[in-house]
Amino acid sequence: MDSVIYLDSPASTRLDPAVRAAMQQDAPGNPHAVHAWGAQARQRIERAKQQVLSLAGPGELVFTSGATEANALAILGMALRELRLGGQRRTILTCATEHASVLELKSLLAHWGFQLRALPVQRTGRLDPEALNEALGPDVLMLSLMTVNNETGVTQDWEALSACTGRLTVHTDAAQAVGKVACLPARADLITLSAHKMHGPQGIGALLIRRGPKPDAWLRGGGQQQGLRSGTLPTALCIGFGASCQVMHARGEADRRHIRHLGRSLAQGIADIWPGATRIGADGHCVDGILCMQLPGATARAVLGAMPNVAAATGSACAERNDKISHVLKAMRVRNARACLRLGVSRLTSASDIERFLVQLDSVRAQMAP
Repeated sequence: MDSVIYLDSPASTRLDPAVRAAMQQDAPGNPHAVHAWGAQARQRIERAKQQVLSLAGPGELVFTSGATEANALAILGMALRELRLGGQRRTILTCATEHASVLELKSLLAHWGFQLRALPVQRTGRLDPEALNEALGPDVLMLSLMTVNNETGVTQDWEALSACTGRLTVHTDAAQAVGKVACLPARADLITLSAHKMHGPQGIGALLIRRGPKPDAWLRGGGQQQGLRSGTLPTALCIGFGASCQVMHARGEADRRHIRHLGRSLAQGIADIWPGATRIGADGHCVDGILCMQLPGATARAVLGAMPNVAAATGSACAERNDKISHVLKAMRVRNARACLRLGVSRLTSASDIERFLVQLDSVRAQMAP
């Protein structure tokens, strides 16, 4: 694996060695049991929770199996709450570039009598505040909007959007944001987090409830986590999540400087090598850690096929296998979307990784030149 050039951090970051070491201190008991081993596991989970909150900010933290479940808890949970209370707000707003874990809730919500309305975005990938303002009405229950898009790195204009939302419940999927932005959107009431996007283990995430009404539970059984999400908590994964947040909190701006330097070097290097290469969404509103680069005259799959030791993607890892054009790029009206290559850099990416990738890309360009 040492020869692999790993540039697929938006799909999953590599596990930090310090996180791996922390997870080896797992406690053997069920954290919900009353005996001493259970108490020890509970203490370690509580410490992990405080580590996550130290990074993400105050609120009530509900551990989940990942960002997909956290998104569902936020959206389905608020819909269930509205049904339980007999409310009449039946519209949930989002945008056309959201993650599939949000957009694919549409049919289930419709079965419950709700409309998931995906608003169009501008060519920049940003939601127009005027479009949001026009969509708001007394029937709107909540807004769900990503902090950082997982395919393009585009960030939203939260200041302008927040001015429209009033007292509306706002949820943001911040899985791609932690470590790439200095702070999470202040207006968000519910925030989705994911450990494996920040050098933690796969299989663990959380919903941070900052303020306002809590979503109703849709996973029920043992009543764990104050009844908000039943199920035995995975102690080792929680410990790993907490440790990844502790490391990221300590490194802070140093990591962002590292990502900024490597991301910009990567974008410039590709532009220098590949004639006509452009970055999608590059209008000053993208994070440096996620790059969607369009390579004219080739398909991203062909480029990746010619570099078997490069780990990168053509879009979201959740949809890449079906070879469909990305719904994100469609929504942004990107022409020749199959020429778009998604790359990501992280704390564990090195300058050598970037240099080795650019050398290989130059060779591929020479082979594909007419």
